[in-house]
Amino acid sequence: MSEAVLYFRYADSAGLRLRLLSAWRGLTLRLEPRPLRDLTTAFDLGFADLPVLVDANDRCWTGDVESLPELDARLSTAPPPPALGAEWPAFVAWRAELEPLRQRLLAPILPLYPEISADPEDFDWYRQECERRFGQGPEALANDRYGAYQQLERLGRLRQLSRILAQRKFYLGDASLIDIVLTADFHALRFLDGVTVPIDLLYYFQRVASLCGLSLDSGLEADRYTHQAT
Repeated sequence: MSEAVLYFRYADSAGLRLRLLSAWRGLTLRLEPRPLRDLTTAFDLGFADLPVLVDANDRCWTGDVESLPELDARLSTAPPPPALGAEWPAFVAWRAELEPLRQRLLAPILPLYPEISADPEDFDWYRQECERRFGQGPEALANDRYGAYQQLERLGRLRQLSRILAQRKFYLGDASLIDIVLTADFHALRFLDGVTVPIDLLYYFQRVASLCGLSLDSGLEADRYTHQAT
């Protein structure tokens, strides 16, 4: 059997889901970061875009939330927490309700990653994608971050959630797939300039990252960015 390989971009939440889950479950990955506008790699693997994890049996995983329970079950040597079966559908529905706001909030943050901003042509392409998806460029979206975050905080009940996470340490008390997805998808809120994210939520993100032995800042260092795994 061949080694597991992940083709991904650091700025992408789905790629981080796969990296966190793999690290937590002890799966060693060969990391293959790809350029922002690289579509060939995904097409060659039979997908429209990255990330794609090719496991040792040549099965491919995209990091879609719906597919993660199956991947988790394959990687885990222990059964999931009993509460996960009941809580997972509710969590997925909660996340889906927040997804449009989450994407809008993160769009002006992602140029912090050199894979988006280091090359002017890449950034121009990204700007056009923002305008196509949201009707505004990154700068205009950044100016709207206060109102958008307030909506996200209210709709997602983030302050109540942060208090629960401070008490339980993890979403279900024991670490689970929910913690992986919640951290991968929402940790970048900490980069919102002038926005106060609940401190217990920030501690929680770091707690999950430490559990997995993975840095949430991977890919941010301009002087370390290459198109090879680091």
